[in-house]
Amino acid sequence: MESRRILLVDDVEFNIEFEDKVIQSFMKEKKIDIQIDTATCVEEALDKIAENPPYDAMIIDMNLPDGSGVEIAKAALKKSEETRLAALTIYPSMYENERAFFDLFLRKPIMPHSYKANFAHLLRI
Repeated sequence: MESRRILLVDDVEFNIEFEDKVIQSFMKEKKIDIQIDTATCVEEALDKIAENPPYDAMIIDMNLPDGSGVEIAKAALKKSEETRLAALTIYPSMYENERAFFDLFLRKPIMPHSYKANFAHLLRI
């Protein structure tokens, strides 16, 4: 079975739980194994990036209490340019200048069907 490692970064616990459930459903449908790590702030995400092998993909909330998702994206790309990055935000237009750091922009609120389609694209499945 194919295996992937991802990092979800969001300061709202409900969002992480919801994304996790959608990804679990996606895993069953696609018959792949995905290890999900989570972080709730920039500092925690940077620690996870430093402590682990490069992630296959990250879905990063752009507006975190201790900084911007762009900081996380830069650290991830510095570790490996192969990591695929998605920005998660209510206001994608606010981050037009940072588009180069991300493979994909996901708009909140999250809808399961479109999230799965975008997630498949992010993982190149």
